[in-house]
Amino acid sequence: MYQTILVDKKGGVATVTLNRPQALNAMDLVMREELRLAFIDIERDDEVRVVVLTGNGKAFCAGGDLSTMGTWTPNSARKRMRNVHHLYKAIANSDKIFIAAINGHATGSGLSLACACDFRVAVDVAKIGTPFINVGLVPDCGIMYTLPRLIGLAKTKEMTMLGQTITAQQAMDLGLFTKLVEPEQLAAAVEELAQDICKRSYIALALNKSIVNRTFELSLDALMDCEAYAQDTCFASDAHKDAIAAIMAKQKK
Repeated sequence: MYQTILVDKKGGVATVTLNRPQALNAMDLVMREELRLAFIDIERDDEVRVVVLTGNGKAFCAGGDLSTMGTWTPNSARKRMRNVHHLYKAIANSDKIFIAAINGHATGSGLSLACACDFRVAVDVAKIGTPFINVGLVPDCGIMYTLPRLIGLAKTKEMTMLGQTITAQQAMDLGLFTKLVEPEQLAAAVEELAQDICKRSYIALALNKSIVNRTFELSLDALMDCEAYAQDTCFASDAHKDAIAAIMAKQKK
């Protein structure tokens, strides 16, 4: 069905694998469109609770395909960016929980893709970089929104303005990754995390994600209003009622 990605659904988890290993999974126009279609399909699938994004080969994603750059006019480039932004918004706005399984180097808009996810599990040999400035560009695909929230403003400026590449351990120390593992441990670590998430209340997770993603834009009063409405929904959910009933039954024993 797809030329540049692989999609596998199993046990509430949809795994989307970037599949251009010969190009270090750089995103060309075909891959971007296929990711858009895959995300739409996954969002409509009520059986899917967790989405895992990963890469085939030795890289997670090397960013945008350089062969598609260099000839854009200002207006066409702006349209190109608007067209790709929906991928990152789809992740941020989804009720599904996204895990980036970073199997290798994640640079440029590939790192943007990882930063848009809710969790990031990476191999310890990965390299992380924001080389946009090295080709005369600003960081794109939402990373100037997500990266400061993950590692802070000063470190974001250092990485993006100097076009730095850092090690996986340095990224872990900055708080960018949820977990760092050896390459042979990646699949098991991601599966364990995905299944842990699948066991939890879908509605509570979705509302949690929605509020936390907006926390820096909301006033305290606005956030508490969101919290109250979200908790009202959660209190009425079967997941909450079943959990309380189970706890009460255990206490009576």
